[in-house]
Amino acid sequence: MPSITSDDADNQTDEQAVLSHLVQRLLQREGGQIPLERVTLRVSDYVDIGEQEAADLIDRGANTGVYTLERGAGGTTTITGVTPHGPEPEIIVEAFGPSQDGDSGTDFTVLSVVTESIDQALRDAGYETFAALADAKVDDLAGLSDTLTESRAAAILQEAPQHVPVGTRLAGIAARRYARRLDAETDRGVARVVDLATTDIAVGEPVYRTAGLDPESLKAQYVSAVGRNADDPVATGLHVLDDPDHPDVPKAATHPDAGDDALPVDESGQVVPPAVPVEPRLQLPLDELLAKKLARGLVPVRLVGPRGSGKNYLIKYLCHETNRGYVSIDCDEATHTEDLFGPLTPTEEGLIVPRTGPAKQALLNGSVLVLNEFPVMRAGAAMALHRLLNEGKLLVKAHGELVEPHPSARIVITMNPPTREYRDSEPMNSATRGRFRALEQPYIQDIDVELDTLDAQVNSGYRVVDRGTLRKIVQFAHQTRQNENWPTLSTRNLVIICEHIEDGASSKAAVKNEVWAVAEPNQYPGDTYETLDDYL
Repeated sequence: MPSITSDDADNQTDEQAVLSHLVQRLLQREGGQIPLERVTLRVSDYVDIGEQEAADLIDRGANTGVYTLERGAGGTTTITGVTPHGPEPEIIVEAFGPSQDGDSGTDFTVLSVVTESIDQALRDAGYETFAALADAKVDDLAGLSDTLTESRAAAILQEAPQHVPVGTRLAGIAARRYARRLDAETDRGVARVVDLATTDIAVGEPVYRTAGLDPESLKAQYVSAVGRNADDPVATGLHVLDDPDHPDVPKAATHPDAGDDALPVDESGQVVPPAVPVEPRLQLPLDELLAKKLARGLVPVRLVGPRGSGKNYLIKYLCHETNRGYVSIDCDEATHTEDLFGPLTPTEEGLIVPRTGPAKQALLNGSVLVLNEFPVMRAGAAMALHRLLNEGKLLVKAHGELVEPHPSARIVITMNPPTREYRDSEPMNSATRGRFRALEQPYIQDIDVELDTLDAQVNSGYRVVDRGTLRKIVQFAHQTRQNENWPTLSTRNLVIICEHIEDGASSKAAVKNEVWAVAEPNQYPGDTYETLDDYL
């Protein structure tokens, strides 16, 4: 580690500046607090300041507002805040690397394939920032110098986004998102209201019919080729439909009509598949099982799994791959029958007519209807679905209708498992429970499978978190899932952790923040920190 030598003439000011910036870096890395003893013991690893000298400097600095200290009942002292003195000393930059607060500079030679001559050629062509370079195309760069080949240009475009300040990158993403919401006449951003009752477009026809394929053709159905089936794909019988642009079909992030909930894509532009677990009792990959259940027609499926395990993502993925509509409704204790199927409303002429609700419309359109947290719904609303679950027909008493859904319509309910963590969840009565094909979606047990999926999702386009750090985060998450007294980190939480890291937080700080965020009232995030130190 680099070190400095104290000068007795002005060592008070110089050492306090160095120490305060060192503490700031350590606080960022540790997640907002660090024991005083750890700082004093480790300070000599970074700078030429002794243990007692560091303790005295921190004590004096606390009296002048440089450090914020919390003193525990057992005599322990924790540093929880710091106001650093002056600019960050070079010795700290050398020890920890450049700060992520600003632009990383425009030294293009930090890119692996950029020589001094290529660097000059890029500048002569008008490229002054990594952001501008990241927006270029291979054809724009190739040939700018004798040594700037197409392969080198491609390598530059792959590495350049990693050096774009996150604020710059987010501003560009926000601008593109805003542009999708501009009014054609006013050229201003506008809200959009979609009347579900008028979205009465049926999903596409099975491709075996429109493309003249055999119904059993592999091209006509979803083939499970993820997870355990990656090396030995399995046909599922779930037919692919021919209208990928239907409004209810989940879109890839690259699709022109993609919304904010678009499915992420990998470097090749393909939608990132879910991390597919094996169903614990049936011992088959869950995407294969769910697809086969959906292939059987309007048979009700119950998907049970902990929060953030990817239940809805799996369903969305299958809908995307087969061009099926996806209509998701979040249920709660206030969900009434009319919320699902539509109320009776007066017309201008004073007549009372039925208005179609989202669940009824999804069945009419032939979409996959997903009812999240189904058991918490009012008993009357759930009972209204019983005929649909039993006979595949929807009886809407208020409308005086018996609806036979579109042949492509499907229904899936999701719910949390009846475990201690979800003790406040409503149980499902046995009469309703027995009407469903029940499948369990646990957290991914295979670290490598979850790692691969997370890597593809968060590092698409540019690297956010290196794979080694991702592995440590996933390993720690698996530890939290094995201890019911700890806050549990789900797959969704891991994505959020990577987002915090992209924002500039250290990996340890990002994990600590998410552990704190998901902790139940009876759980203490600090209980996990000692174990976290073993990973990060």
